[in-house]
Amino acid sequence: MKKFFLLFILSIPFFVIAQQLPEYKVTRYDTTDIKGYYFLTSINGSIVLDKDINVIYYQPNKAFFDFTMQRKGLMVYQSNSYLYFIDSTFKVVDSFTTKNNVRLDSHDRLILPNGNVILLGMEKAKISLSNYPDIAKTLKKDSLSLLFPVIQEQDKQHRLLFDWRGKDYFKVTDADSLMNDPGDIHSNALALDDDGNILLSSKNLNEITKINRKTGAIMWRLGGKRNEFKFINCPVPFYGQHDIKKTANGHYTLFDNGDSPVPHKARAMEFELDETNKNATLVWSYETDTTTEGRGSVQRLSDGNTLIGLGRHLGTDICFEIVSPSGKKIVQVNGLFAYRVKNYPELPFKLHRPVITCFDSAGVNYLDAGAGYKTYKWNTGDSTRIIKPKNAGSYYVFISYGNSGYISSEKYIVSDILKPCDLKPSVNRNKKQVKTKKQN
Repeated sequence: MKKFFLLFILSIPFFVIAQQLPEYKVTRYDTTDIKGYYFLTSINGSIVLDKDINVIYYQPNKAFFDFTMQRKGLMVYQSNSYLYFIDSTFKVVDSFTTKNNVRLDSHDRLILPNGNVILLGMEKAKISLSNYPDIAKTLKKDSLSLLFPVIQEQDKQHRLLFDWRGKDYFKVTDADSLMNDPGDIHSNALALDDDGNILLSSKNLNEITKINRKTGAIMWRLGGKRNEFKFINCPVPFYGQHDIKKTANGHYTLFDNGDSPVPHKARAMEFELDETNKNATLVWSYETDTTTEGRGSVQRLSDGNTLIGLGRHLGTDICFEIVSPSGKKIVQVNGLFAYRVKNYPELPFKLHRPVITCFDSAGVNYLDAGAGYKTYKWNTGDSTRIIKPKNAGSYYVFISYGNSGYISSEKYIVSDILKPCDLKPSVNRNKKQVKTKKQN
């Protein structure tokens, strides 16, 4: 008989931003502290969540993609073929894009400690099928126009330092027959290995490719039809993977979408690679509840737990979950659709959030969000600076912040509607909220 502990389920309605954010649900499975801040881009905009999974910042924009923290307290997002840098006040301070008629790919980028930027781009190339008679016969075509990845490194002055073209290294037949053969390469993630060379994930190759950052040569290929490694403790290979990373312990993590003609459930996977003898040993994995057809992420947290973003999932609305090293769920968030989810233990800057105060006027108590803001959007639906609390419960307000965004106050908890000013503003705490319920 399998048992688990369901500690609480919290549904979050958003009257505050004109229903631009979908409702979401938080499920806690034990009292383990969850830490830091969570950055993600949902259907309608970019979001920052605190450790209690409350929205503390939101910017409505359907064009945003992959909102993350980067160097020196800057954040980045991609929109309309540009990578934008924003500062601690959420205002744009710089932007980058690819050069030489290369289209910027919104999937990923790297910001290096020296300020250089490695961008993922794409270009369409017309490929003759004269050397691929079987494909030409099947498709009844003489050529194909395919999208290939481009990797460009630029310095802080936007000067081009490295320009790698996938069309010079990948072949039409490299696309895995279980995916799209022939098909676009569909590269979706970049990472730096410890030696400074580049790791590239390509969905339609089912492959992680290591690329020499000086010469552009392919150093090795993991997965797919051109795989060079012997897989150990891994009878089922990864398919359509995303989010390759090098971890602090020298291993590699990725998100296995599991989407193939014979699908399996999506997995977070951790490999130990022997690059000399070409052995890839699966040392840890976690199987989710669903297959995913795209997107997704895996991040090993500093406490040893793993944050898993499920991307574009099939048959469920799970956005992300945190699991222990033994594979036990700690928290699960449903209802937000995100490309990736990233956790940061702390923010390198102070958020200037509104502070709710309570005051008495002629025997009537009011909540005040403070002066000087353009807009006020309370969770009650009110849009004025000052409101009268009507019921016991949590009160919070969003005010305009940065470039068309909104930042929230901490929650003001009213437990006694007859004496709302007797309490101080308070943030909900994980351990104080939970009510343990044992289920079979």
